[in-house]
Amino acid sequence: MNIILVFVDGLGLGENNPEINPFAKYYTDFFKSNFARPFTKEIGRIISSTISLVLLDASLGVEGLPQSATGQTALFTGINAPKEVGRHIQAFPGPQLTKIIAEHGIMKQVLAAGLTATSANMYSPDYLELVRQRKRRNSVTTLLSLTAGIPLRSIAEMKAGEAIYQDITNDMLPVFGVHDVSPVSPSVAANRLLYLAKQYNFTVFEYFQTDRIGHKQNWDTARSIINVLDEFLSSLQQGLPKEAAVIVTSDHGNFEDFSVKTHTRNLIPLMVFGHACEQIAQQICYLTDVTPVILSTLKGLNYSD
Repeated sequence: MNIILVFVDGLGLGENNPEINPFAKYYTDFFKSNFARPFTKEIGRIISSTISLVLLDASLGVEGLPQSATGQTALFTGINAPKEVGRHIQAFPGPQLTKIIAEHGIMKQVLAAGLTATSANMYSPDYLELVRQRKRRNSVTTLLSLTAGIPLRSIAEMKAGEAIYQDITNDMLPVFGVHDVSPVSPSVAANRLLYLAKQYNFTVFEYFQTDRIGHKQNWDTARSIINVLDEFLSSLQQGLPKEAAVIVTSDHGNFEDFSVKTHTRNLIPLMVFGHACEQIAQQICYLTDVTPVILSTLKGLNYSD
């Protein structure tokens, strides 16, 4: 079996209010065909053989607004990171969270089970050097690969059709000094992800423009983001092989509420479509269930076994 996890940073389920929620204002094909209504909290929990949706509390029992470093660590390790460190930590993981990721990261656990894993994201050629110079910091998803000994993908893989840039379309690459990679449509990017995922049991792709634009509250860019995600997710769903599943989830709310520039306490969605989507979704009640359920599913077990 193959599982693709599409991580969409800063995506909660908000109110069906087009004045504050881009998903209520821009109602697109993927959500029309799957839910027959805008992607808001009014959808509720759905368990079906076509697509399943469960709602998760990113607060994880800890006071304060959920944040990226602890939320992503919980998602990708199965450890309640905010509870372990006693608070929600924003942005990038420090030594305590890095230790949790190094010991319990999903990539490392997949490899330890005798399975294969990769990140589909492309990194700029000088990324690791910039980290060494302390001009960049490793995110949780980057540390998942590095602590498991999985190489990061760069321009060579992109040109071979075996990597995807974080914005899906490559439109932002020139901003970071990469000019010899052509833009692609979201459907082409989705097909590249599907091609890559056939080679691995578990594949992660991270998209964080939702969180970035949620903080900036730019409605025009928000519309573009939703259109990109709509085409990307639609193409994944349409092209998904029989024995593969896609999980789409997040770490905290943000993009769904333009009335504030901060993160939100809204529940976050976890969508599953493809093979065994009902069974996968039924076993996930908390953000910390995602990693163990993926592992048990890949090993042909139930989470409770």
